[in-house]
Amino acid sequence: MILKKWSLIAAAFMVISLGLMVPAVSAESHQAFRQENGLQPYVPPQWFLKGYFIAREKNPTYLFGPVQDFVGTLGGTTTWLIEDVELERVKRAAQDGKKVEYSLFLEVASPEKTVYWVFVVLPHENAQAWYDARRSYHGRKAEAYYGKTRSELERALSQGFQISAELRFLIEKGEIGSQPPEGVIKNTYNCKPVFDLVAGGRPNPKAKTD
Repeated sequence: MILKKWSLIAAAFMVISLGLMVPAVSAESHQAFRQENGLQPYVPPQWFLKGYFIAREKNPTYLFGPVQDFVGTLGGTTTWLIEDVELERVKRAAQDGKKVEYSLFLEVASPEKTVYWVFVVLPHENAQAWYDARRSYHGRKAEAYYGKTRSELERALSQGFQISAELRFLIEKGEIGSQPPEGVIKNTYNCKPVFDLVAGGRPNPKAKTD
């Protein structure tokens, strides 16, 4: 009986110890990821958090958001991060009175795993400014890639949807996901779109993302 009792106590102690170790390992994991990528905590501007976002770089179908509402659906402990080189670039641009696109990492940590949603901040006042930024990089190819989206974003903006970001991709286990985030957050994370860019209005509740 005594041996059985001590065996049970030892087993319980091992379970408790393992339970205590999980957050520690998780914490070490995201600290390592931050160090490897030069990431540091960052407080995003309110206009970014309150704005809506697309979740597919080419031919997005929906608008989601606001950004802060999406963050609230994810659970876990969330932290906004920025690369140190990006932060310096943003600071230099601000000193010159310029607004630039830049990337932010949303770290979502739980005892099971840590994932990173990578956003591109879009500081553009209208769809034409967004398109001009695409054209400055893609040149003559921009019209074929983004011309249709420009008109769709104009329609959304005219209905009061201020677009402040693009959700570019999801990083899990150190790997960038192969699927555009649009389908992932709509189907896997059950994040409902607020505007159908193709239809030009509120989405059909029965619509599905490919």
